[in-house]
Amino acid sequence: MIDEHRKVMGSHQISIRAADLLEDMRPQHYNGMNRAQTVRTINDILQGRTERTVDAFLIGLRNTGGEDYAQRVEEISREIQAFLTQKELLTQPYTKSSSKQYKYRTFDSPIGRKLKIVNQRLYDYAAKAGFPPNFFRETYFDRVTFYCIPDHTDFNFSTFSDCTFSVCRVREATFDGVSIFSSEFQSCAIQYATFFDASIAHTHFHDSTLRNVSFQKARLTSCNTVDCELDGVGFLNATLDGCFFGRVAAHGIRNLHTATITQGGATDYEVKRNRESIFAALRPEQGRLLEFPAKRRGGR
Repeated sequence: MIDEHRKVMGSHQISIRAADLLEDMRPQHYNGMNRAQTVRTINDILQGRTERTVDAFLIGLRNTGGEDYAQRVEEISREIQAFLTQKELLTQPYTKSSSKQYKYRTFDSPIGRKLKIVNQRLYDYAAKAGFPPNFFRETYFDRVTFYCIPDHTDFNFSTFSDCTFSVCRVREATFDGVSIFSSEFQSCAIQYATFFDASIAHTHFHDSTLRNVSFQKARLTSCNTVDCELDGVGFLNATLDGCFFGRVAAHGIRNLHTATITQGGATDYEVKRNRESIFAALRPEQGRLLEFPAKRRGGR
């Protein structure tokens, strides 16, 4: 019975570790020249995007390394199984709750709010016992890996520093007015979440699903979104500065035309190309119209 959420690695992190192992096993074949492709190929296997199965990949890894690398192969095998087990929990809400109150250290934020500080130890303890009311609101999260949060969680006005949402269900959560920097969303299921007026910098989305998510008036700086599904995501009056979208499946993207798309320090031509690439990824038809205006029909 799968009933416990726990801290696990996302498939992208596991793929990097597996690529490291392959480089040690066969450096003449796996090396820096093809490392990016190796990581991508392994990640696609773990995410079920290829015909090759996880079991077949592990058999190949064991055969390649032999007895000399058996322990490291088994470590990666356990990490993969933990990831797959946690991934099955994404359809199930976390329902524990608690009335327990904690004593928090506090942090004076630049916007004049006093934020309580939560680290990994405190988060893990609360996750096991059940989160008390307002645990997530107006909080400074310091290098926390999130692996479970209740539905309808209020994160408003919190700050996230070097945090990771790893194989985590994020449903009907509000991140309004938050600051997120140097963080990641790995293999997450994000649905009906709002990031209204959020400041998000150097934060990346990998292998995640974003459905009916709003970035209204949010400011995203140097954020990458790769191997994700975006369905009904809104960018009303958002700012995308130096952002990249790669290998995304996008449907029903809303209000992208109202977003300010910039690239700090770039030339006008580079900014134009960046805007075209974002429209091509998120709104393919509009992206083509931007790049080839001479082919417009009917004056539209």
